[in-house]
Amino acid sequence: MSVEENREIRPVRKKRKLRWGRLVFVLLVLAVLLTGAFWGTVWIYDNFINPPKVDVVGASDKITQNEKLNKRINILLLGIDDGDSEAAPDEPKRTDAMMLASFDPGDNKVALLSMPRDTKVQIPGRGWDKLNAAYAYGGVMMAKQTVANLLQVPIHYYVLVDWRAFIDVIDLIGGVDLYVEKDMYYEDPYADLVIDIKHGYQHLDGKRAGEYVRFRKDELGDIGRVQRQQKFMKAAAAQIFNIDTVTKIPALFSTVDRHVETDMNTLTMIKAANSFKLFGDEKVKSGMLYGNFDDTEGISYWATSREEVQKSLDEVGIPYMKDDEDEQE
Repeated sequence: MSVEENREIRPVRKKRKLRWGRLVFVLLVLAVLLTGAFWGTVWIYDNFINPPKVDVVGASDKITQNEKLNKRINILLLGIDDGDSEAAPDEPKRTDAMMLASFDPGDNKVALLSMPRDTKVQIPGRGWDKLNAAYAYGGVMMAKQTVANLLQVPIHYYVLVDWRAFIDVIDLIGGVDLYVEKDMYYEDPYADLVIDIKHGYQHLDGKRAGEYVRFRKDELGDIGRVQRQQKFMKAAAAQIFNIDTVTKIPALFSTVDRHVETDMNTLTMIKAANSFKLFGDEKVKSGMLYGNFDDTEGISYWATSREEVQKSLDEVGIPYMKDDEDEQE
């Protein structure tokens, strides 16, 4: 029998039809297994390899041990001043931005309270001074304690960011589209700085975004800058969690690892990210610490009171230790 004849009598195998139901089922099982493996790895890492060892900072033990106040996670966000400063390169830096980010991991409610850097506060062991001096005097712990005393809330974690990280992240996500409320121009030849941003819709890269959030040479000074920082943060968060940015997540984590300092563990960071991706949603509340300009002592302060602090916290929904609760206990 020839080879050709043998081929002719050999039974022809029919191609098996792809069963989409079975394929979908397999993919779902695979997704569940991968998700379980991921969260299992995170749990093992956080509880055995890198267990959380962070002490809650508060004005008193009644605050740090209060169940209601500690239901939410409060994170102190610190932006380090690395160019807009008269300090020598080897001197401690003052913070250029300070915010309290508070989120509830249960319902993903997020609150953001900005504190002007010129806020007049009592710094432990230093007396009255501007809020941005706390970090220069005693680092992260001094900044945590000062804010905890001012707001009467527990501080659980901190995130310290230098402006290099800010610029890198904005460039990495492709910039941010933002409506600039007015022309912004400022020139400082001594610092080799020129800010020139036009009014209207703008696409800001990392450098120009840094200029936008740091500009304060107008009638509102630092208060105007705080308002712009919050506005920009919401726009940037929406861009970061956009589906087009998902592929850049590994690079973002790499940048954060190089330029951002924090005492948050991996699991807490994931929970926080899941909450903060809701920026722009009705669950997000943001505000600024109430107060007034005060230069009666020859120094320009942002002066606030206990009543104004409580009003600020009430409006964004961050729980705090009320005076009457403290007296009852």
